[in-house]
Amino acid sequence: MKKGVYKVFKLLTLIVVFISLNSCGLVKAINYSFYVPEHGEYEINGKCYGIENQPEERLLITDCGGYINVLISTFTLGLSFSSERIVRTYNNAAKVYLGSKYEGCEISKLTDLGGRIFEIFYTCNN
Repeated sequence: MKKGVYKVFKLLTLIVVFISLNSCGLVKAINYSFYVPEHGEYEINGKCYGIENQPEERLLITDCGGYINVLISTFTLGLSFSSERIVRTYNNAAKVYLGSKYEGCEISKLTDLGGRIFEIFYTCNN
């Protein structure tokens, strides 16, 4: 392979890795940790969830002690997707959480960030 082509290949690979990392759980977890006002651990249906909430807009949900989940999401570049059963479990937990805080909220978008970390956007009727 010629040197110029090899350099372009390395640059493109670096860009793809950067874009992948930007969408994985590590970056999201850091952003939510620093930039949303509500953080807590909640027992829902007998399981502990860590929830970071931007009120009436979006939340990040994982299980309590989600550091392992962040590592899994990071090492797999966010490509370690959960089964339908797991997605349903976290979706239901988010609905219970939202129902306990607000009235008339509906989930508008759920994104599996890999490693059992989910970003959820929601709207509430005020």
